[in-house]
Amino acid sequence: PGVRYEFIKSKMNGFIPGNIPAQYTTNRSFLLAGVGLQYNLTAKTQLYGNISQEYRPNLYASYTPSGQVDSIDAKLRDSKGYDIDLGYRGNLSNIFQYDINLFYVFYGNRTGLLSITTPNAPVNLLTTNIGDAVSKGVEAFAELSLAKLLRLNTRFTDIRIFNSFSYTHARYSNANVNKSGVNTSLRGNYVENVPAWNNKTGIQFQLKSFFTGLQFTYVGKCFNDALNTAYSVNGVTGIIPAYRLYDWSFGYSFLHAYRIEGGINNLLNEKYFSRRITMYPGPGILPADGRTFYITLKLNIQ
Repeated sequence: PGVRYEFIKSKMNGFIPGNIPAQYTTNRSFLLAGVGLQYNLTAKTQLYGNISQEYRPNLYASYTPSGQVDSIDAKLRDSKGYDIDLGYRGNLSNIFQYDINLFYVFYGNRTGLLSITTPNAPVNLLTTNIGDAVSKGVEAFAELSLAKLLRLNTRFTDIRIFNSFSYTHARYSNANVNKSGVNTSLRGNYVENVPAWNNKTGIQFQLKSFFTGLQFTYVGKCFNDALNTAYSVNGVTGIIPAYRLYDWSFGYSFLHAYRIEGGINNLLNEKYFSRRITMYPGPGILPADGRTFYITLKLNIQ
């Protein structure tokens, strides 16, 4: 068990775009408690669990609109909550490693984005306290050493297959907003910018001093505002589609002290985006990087 005491003092003075004065001063003090337990079922398997309080203060960026289609709620408040997780992990003779974790996160008074209409813009984004949200799901990781499974000489050769998977069910549980003068419930709406599915899988190969690996990533679709707007004319709000990526990497050590590493990210040059923005160069989607490569040379001096 553990307890942490926090004291935060925030003060902001000045002007935000539109020559609007911004003054904000507050003091915060609170206790954050948590406890974690682990039980060894066998020499190489454990059952573990944690529960802890969470706190998220609104930072300077939360009170500063980044563009002409942004606005900030003058009554913006900090967020509080807690998280619980329960997991089981193990290692079978260094051949197969695994970790399965169930989690539950309560996010009280969550700060998020709402799409609203104003006389000056067809769609405007308001930063405000949406309400309470709950995220629950499962995370799992597994890695298999084919070389050890086949009883090869792992001093010089290793082949590993791995997979990291998560499913997140994130929904608003207690949230209401005023939409065009009507009190609208957001209960059951998707939490913005939280894809339900996220998976990474790959293979790694090592032969003496040479290493190479290929990784596949899949990220599911999500919304970027609490109202779950599917489409907007200016692209500020809408669905963020699912995307798939391949990344390749390699490394080679030589002359005892030297190592060269490199790789290609987004190997197939996938065209995708993971954010919608209101600032420059928007408003609209922010395209992700296409195919990029890197190479480094390391020198170990002892």
